[in-house]
Amino acid sequence: RTDTPKHTVGHGGCFACIYSVRGAGGYQMFGVTPAPIFEPAQRQAHLRDSMVFFRPGDIVKFKPISRAEYDAAVARAEAGTFQLDIRPVSFSLSEFMAAPEQYNARLLETLHVA
Repeated sequence: RTDTPKHTVGHGGCFACIYSVRGAGGYQMFGVTPAPIFEPAQRQAHLRDSMVFFRPGDIVKFKPISRAEYDAAVARAEAGTFQLDIRPVSFSLSEFMAAPEQYNARLLETLHVA
């Protein structure tokens, strides 16, 4: 593929990616996120400490949104006012391996705490 839109979410084998800029790509595309993940100007609150959002070990949960929600989020990103729901969590591989479904349920509960 010679053209992949920026913020395209892709999957290839056991790997996933978000294309931070528009360009060529080879991963299977399965969505587009409005969330800025790379921004040299660091205008977004979640990119103030680093122009790159993700860190090794980060857990990312995507959720479906409507086209209207997507367009509104893109407008907020362009205005520099985009907000992500970020919650700190510690991951334990041994606890996950002992009970994967229960551990995943606990992680999801952390995401949905108001």
